[in-house]
Order: sequence, then structure tokens, then C-alpha cells
Amino acid sequence: MAGRKPVKMDRKELEAWLAQVLVPVEPNPRFLRRLRARLVTYQGGGPFSGWMILVVLATALLLAITGLGLVIRLILGWLNLLGILGRKRRDTTEPETISV
Repeated sequence: MAGRKPVKMDRKELEAWLAQVLVPVEPNPRFLRRLRARLVTYQGGGPFSGWMILVVLATALLLAITGLGLVIRLILGWLNLLGILGRKRRDTTEPETISV
């Protein structure tokens, strides 16, 4: 291919050449039926398959566990904050005692 020069064609020549080469062809009806049979598949009788229900349940379980973990962390954080505030209040209100 390295020494070939491109062929110069005008627009009319190119259109005429393409009109001769690109002729539409009607496909065989048997071929069309087989092609449709391969493209369209029927799976399951209902809107949800067993795997889809399993995935939805697993996702719901993971979300519930994540939410429970978040709630536990918030409760522990509040308890920690209340403990710190109570300890501060107790330390500032108790008088110091000196033992001999």
C-alpha cells in the first residue's frame, strides 16, 4: 500500500458507484425468524426472579445493619458527652478535702 496514490473521483462518480454497490437486499424470512428467536428470550413467569429477590433482601439487610451501627455510635457518643459533662460538673462542685 505504500506507493499507491489515492484515486480522485468527483461527487457524481462516487454517488453512482455507491448506488451500484450499496443495493438494499431483503433478508430471507427464515433468517429473520431465527434472528428474532435469538434476540427475544423469555425468563421467569413474574416480574421478579428469585435472584432479584435475594439481592434486594441482602441489600435491605446490609442497610439495616449499617443504620443500626450508626444509631449505636450516636448513642455511645451522647453517653460519652454526658459522662464528660457530669465529670466536669462533679469536679468543679466538690470542695477539696485535705487529709492529714
